[in-house]
Amino acid sequence: MNAQTIARLLEYFDFKQFFEQNPPLRLVIIFLFMCLFALVVRFLCSVLQKKLEKISVAKYHFNTSSGVKSIMDTMDFELFEKFVQNIKNLFYLGVCYWGSTQLNLGPIYVDISKIIFTALGILFGIKFFSSFIPFNIDLSLRRRGATLKTSQTQSLMPIVKGVIWAIGITFLLDNLGLHVSTIIAGLGIVGVAVGLAGQAILADFFSYIVILLDKPFRIGDFIEISDGRSGAVEYMGPKTVHLRSLEDDLIICANSELTKGVLINQGSIHERVVIEEIGVAYDTPPDQLKHLSDLLRDIVNSFPQCSFDRACLLSFGSSNLIYQLIYLVGEQRGGLRDFMNTRSQVNIAIIERFAEEGIVMAYPTETVIMKGQGHSEENAFSTASAGSDKTTRSTKIIKIPKKN
Repeated sequence: MNAQTIARLLEYFDFKQFFEQNPPLRLVIIFLFMCLFALVVRFLCSVLQKKLEKISVAKYHFNTSSGVKSIMDTMDFELFEKFVQNIKNLFYLGVCYWGSTQLNLGPIYVDISKIIFTALGILFGIKFFSSFIPFNIDLSLRRRGATLKTSQTQSLMPIVKGVIWAIGITFLLDNLGLHVSTIIAGLGIVGVAVGLAGQAILADFFSYIVILLDKPFRIGDFIEISDGRSGAVEYMGPKTVHLRSLEDDLIICANSELTKGVLINQGSIHERVVIEEIGVAYDTPPDQLKHLSDLLRDIVNSFPQCSFDRACLLSFGSSNLIYQLIYLVGEQRGGLRDFMNTRSQVNIAIIERFAEEGIVMAYPTETVIMKGQGHSEENAFSTASAGSDKTTRSTKIIKIPKKN
C-alpha cells in the first residue's frame, strides 16, 4: 500500500457508513475514556516529576584539589523537562491508539491507522531516546563532579542522536514495506565513493573519535600544540577543535593535527611550579644576603594561593649573585590566566620589598679604564645591546689624567 492509495482511501472515506457502525453514544464513551486516560497519564507524570524534583533538592558536594568546595545540582532540569515531556507524548499517543482500536473500521482503514500510529510511535520513540540518553549520561557525570555541558562527552551527542535517527528511520521504512536492504546497499556504494573523495575529512573524524576515547584534554583546558600555538579549548567537533588564545584570538585546528604531534596540556595541572632567578648586586651586605631567603619566604607566603618551597644562593654570576626562588601556585578557577596574574603580583611584590630594604637587583656592568689627558676623573655611562640575549649592559668609562 503506497502513499497515493492511502490518500485516495482517505478522500473517499464514507462518513455515513462510519456513523452507522459507530453510534454517537459509543463515540462519546470512547472519547470520555480517552480523556480519563489522558488525565491519569498527566497526573502520574506530574507526581513523578515532583518526586524527582524533590529528590534533586539535595546537591552533590565536592572538594577540589585547591581546597575550594564545589556544589552541584543532582540533575539538569532542562534535560529533565525534555525527558518527561517525551514520556507524556508516548503515553498520549498510546491513549489515541487505544481509542482507534475501539472503533469499527474496515480492514483497509485499520491498516491505515496502524501505519500512521506506527510512524508516529517511531518518531516519538526517537525523540524519547534522544532525550533519555543525554539525561542519564548527565546524571552519571554529576556524581563525579562534572556535567554533560562541560564534558567532552557533549561532542559525542550529535553522533549518538544521528545513530538513533538512522536506526529509527530504517525501522520505519521497513514497516512501510520498503526494501531497506537495497537502500542500505546503495548507501554503502555511495559511502565508499564519498570516503575516497573526502579522505581528509574522514581522517579528522577518526581523530575526533580517538580524542574522545583517549581524552588527552577536555573543554576548558589550556593546551599547547606542536607548532607552538596555544589556547583554552572552547569547542570540540567532528572536524575541528577551537582554541581561545591569551590574546583572545580564536584558533581553529584540525583534529588530525592534534593527534599527530606532541600536545602539552596545562589545564590538568593542579599545582604549578614557579622557578625564578633573581640577581642581586655583589656589594650587597652579607647580613642582607643571609636574610634574603626569609624575606622571599615572607613575600610568597603573603599570597594565600602560593606555597613557598625554597630560596637559596644558586651561583656567582658574571655581574651579580643569583638567587633561585621556587614556589607553588595552587589550582585556580581562571586557569592559566589567574596563574600568570598571580606570578606577576609576586614579582611586583619582590621588587617593592627589595626597594624598601635597599637591596639592589644588579644587571651586567663593564668598567673600562682609559689613560689620557684631562683635569680630573670623569665618569660617563652608556648602554648597548649585548649579543642575541639582548642583555642591557652599563659601561663605566674612567679617564685617568696623563702624567707630565
